[in-house]
Amino acid sequence: MRFVLLGFFFISFLPSLGQGLKVPLPTVETYEYDTSYIESFNSKFALRFVIPRRIENFSIKDTRSNKKYNYSSNEHYGVGIGFTYRWLAVDMTINPDFTQRDVTRYGNTKEFNLKGSAYLKRNLLDVYLRSYKGYYISNPSDIFSEWDSEQPYPQRQDIRTLGWGINYTIPFNWKKYSPKVTFVLDGKLKKSAGSFMAISSAYFYHLRADSSITDNLFAPEGQIHAANMALLSGLFGYAYTFVYKDFYATLSAFPGLTLPIGTVYSTAGSEHPRFTANFKLMLRGGIGYNSDRWYTGIYVIFDVNQVQLPDNILLGNGIGEIRFFIAYRLKPPKVVDKVMDKL
Repeated sequence: MRFVLLGFFFISFLPSLGQGLKVPLPTVETYEYDTSYIESFNSKFALRFVIPRRIENFSIKDTRSNKKYNYSSNEHYGVGIGFTYRWLAVDMTINPDFTQRDVTRYGNTKEFNLKGSAYLKRNLLDVYLRSYKGYYISNPSDIFSEWDSEQPYPQRQDIRTLGWGINYTIPFNWKKYSPKVTFVLDGKLKKSAGSFMAISSAYFYHLRADSSITDNLFAPEGQIHAANMALLSGLFGYAYTFVYKDFYATLSAFPGLTLPIGTVYSTAGSEHPRFTANFKLMLRGGIGYNSDRWYTGIYVIFDVNQVQLPDNILLGNGIGEIRFFIAYRLKPPKVVDKVMDKL
C-alpha cells in the first residue's frame, strides 16, 4: 500500500517540475515553437500497426566473489494496434505463445504489458506496467560446471515480477526539439536538431519466488526470494535527430542516479536496500520515415537499474523494447472527438 501512496505522491509532485498535469489539453499546441523546425500533427488521428519485442531481465551478484545469476524472460513478439491523437498515445498488443523461442530450451514466459503517453504542453509523460512469470538462467556455464550447452537452460517458472512506473521528460531546447515529436511521432522535425533533457522517473518493482533465486554459496542476504522496491531517479542527457527529407534517425542517452526504498526478503530475513545513490541509464533511439500521411520505422529503448543491497549484494534490473511500426494519419472520426472531449 505504501508504494501506491508513494506513486500518487510522485505524480502530485510533477507539476512543480514542468508545466503541470492539467488535462485535457486543447487540440492545438499551447506553446510557441519554431515552425521552421517543428510541424505538429496533433489535430490528425494517427492509426498504427505495431510489432514489439520486449526485453525483461534481472541479476543478483555477490561483489566479493563475483558470482552472478542472470535471469531472462523468454521474449515474445507482440502484434497490435495503436493510435495518437491530441494529447494521448496508446498501444494495445497481444503476445502469442508461438512467437517465443524454443519453450523446452528457454521455458515459458507469461507476460502482460500496458503503455501510454500523454503530452503535457512542452513535456512528455510515459506510463507503463510490465508483468512477467517464468524466467531462465541465461549464464548457466558461469554457475554450474556440469552444465552442457546442448541442454535446456535452467528454468524457474515460479519467479514472478511486476514493474510499473512513470517517466516525465523535460526538453530544454523546446522551441526546436520536442520529445513527443521525436519519440511518439506526434509531428515531424523539418531540420536536424537536438536538445538536452531532464527526466524524472519513479519505478516500482516487485519480485516473488517460491524459494531462493540463488544457491547457498551466496551470503544469506543474497539468497533472495522476494522484493518490494521503489526506485526514484533523476536523469540528464542529450537527444539528437538527424533529418534528411522525410527520413530521420534519433539517438539519445540519459545517465542518472537512483535512490531505492523498500524491502528485500532473503534467508537472512527482511533487509532494506542501502539508501545511497545507484547508477541508472536510459537509452532511446529510432530510425524511419515520417511524411505528412505515412510514417514507419523501428524504435528502441533500454532502461538499466542497479541497487546495492546489504553484505555486498548487487541487484540489477534491465527492461527494454524493440518496436516496428507503420502508421497512417487521417481526419479524426467524429466519435473519437466526442470521446476525447469527455476525457
